[in-house]
Amino acid sequence: MEGPITDGAREAMLQAALSRVEVRALRDSLQAMADPRVPLARPVANALAALRKQRDPRDALGRAQYRVAIPYAAAALAEPCLAAVIEELGDAADDPTREQLLAAIDVVGADFDDTTVAVMLASVADGGMPASDLCFEVLDTDERFGLTDWARFERAAGTPTPPRSAPGATPEQRQARRARKQQEVEERRRAAEAREKAAEQVRLARKKERAAAVERAAGPGPEPPPPTPVAPSMGHRRALLTPVEEEEFDRDDPWSAGVVLAWVRYDESDPDDPGVEGKVRPCVVIAGSPTHLLVRPGYSAGGVASRDWKSVPVRHWRQAGFDQPTWIDVVAVRVPRTESGPTGWLEPDDWNALW
Repeated sequence: MEGPITDGAREAMLQAALSRVEVRALRDSLQAMADPRVPLARPVANALAALRKQRDPRDALGRAQYRVAIPYAAAALAEPCLAAVIEELGDAADDPTREQLLAAIDVVGADFDDTTVAVMLASVADGGMPASDLCFEVLDTDERFGLTDWARFERAAGTPTPPRSAPGATPEQRQARRARKQQEVEERRRAAEAREKAAEQVRLARKKERAAAVERAAGPGPEPPPPTPVAPSMGHRRALLTPVEEEEFDRDDPWSAGVVLAWVRYDESDPDDPGVEGKVRPCVVIAGSPTHLLVRPGYSAGGVASRDWKSVPVRHWRQAGFDQPTWIDVVAVRVPRTESGPTGWLEPDDWNALW
């Protein structure tokens, strides 16, 4: 593309990428944004709710009333892939070269198909991140992603864009249009920041976990390295799932009763750090699907959840792989399935206490 990349071009690239996503995958990403704990402006929430009612949401993405929802649907779908790319890039994640980005994409390609990678790149290109222009350039020139014809999704290619100030528009109407536009820009910026923070927290947690494993293996210590965790198979109660959860998740998933790291949103904003929307927590796997896990988050001693009478304390927290006394929430959340398996397993009596 010659000249600077316009906002319209970025929106068209994102819409082109989403148009190639399978209907079920797009529906899953829209459903993920239906969590009431996800803070959304009313226009965005209304647009997402209307999109979820569409038989094929891809056909409605180009309509004006749904455009504000596109970045959020893409962010939910691309988040696991983006986190994997950021982790692979390491210190170069903020401003990678084309060679570094392509090398990272080749590595994560073993776990994510080209369509998902394309949505991730288009989401970054639309989100105002440091690597936005580079991601747009890769999609514009690399034929494997099938988006070199993205320009046909530009609004100018179909119905002409109405003038900014229609004849007879009052100053109040023009002011309202400007306010709506500013709100859309602000919502996109917040979504981009949330994606970056989530991916950074996942990357740091995994680096910390690997560093601790190396220290245990290399340095002498008073205790031998813990044995490779083996999933308990006797004396376990079956997980209790709602009918909706049963449609997606298998309670007999091999990772059930395992402990994994997952990014979990806060129930409410942290007054000390209102810009942070969640954190990486150790979670107990309740059930699983090929792409997602149903987990119950764990909370350390002293936190609000540990003082909640509904939370369940883990008696054998060391054996389960926790590094401190932990309480398990009674509310299950849906998270993307991690690349690595569980780091530990609940003892049967701790698992049975959850039910």
